[in-house]
Amino acid sequence: MDKVAILGMGCSAFGERWEADAEDLMVEAFQECLADAGIEKDAIQAAWLGCAVDPINVGNSALPLATALRLQSIPVSRVENMCATGTEALRGAAYAVAAGACDIALALGVEKLKDTGYGGLPIRTKGLVNDLWMPYGSAPGTFAQLAEAYSAKHRVPMEDLKRAMAHVSWKSHENGARNRRRTSASG
Repeated sequence: MDKVAILGMGCSAFGERWEADAEDLMVEAFQECLADAGIEKDAIQAAWLGCAVDPINVGNSALPLATALRLQSIPVSRVENMCATGTEALRGAAYAVAAGACDIALALGVEKLKDTGYGGLPIRTKGLVNDLWMPYGSAPGTFAQLAEAYSAKHRVPMEDLKRAMAHVSWKSHENGARNRRRTSASG
């Protein structure tokens, strides 16, 4: 009863998808997932939506998932755990199946960061305490602080560390550009 299998998966096309909203991306990935799993959507008994930093386009609940995918009368949950949000959604779905709470669960993640008209990551302040506790509360700001600490602790010159981090970014771009799912507009 505690064994879990992933029956299928789906993915939306990669790129700057200005013509598609978050719901379009969810439907695109969901339809592929159902086809891959060989099941009907009525077989799904619970769903988890992972959405980390997009309360403007998606919202702060899992209702957009239930509405977009037409999943009626099943429990839906929205989870958030910054960079691990997708993993958190998968974990919730897997735990539900492993615990016997349901037989088939869905985990889906979506973000539409650049549709807000904001030039950076859309991090909203959460009040004075957050501003004092984490004044550079974006992912890039946090990673930059970690790089400084890593450089000092391990005595790696910052120029070497910067070059290594730039190489990771370059490699990610190269791999993404080869993705067969990328749109023509994503270059």
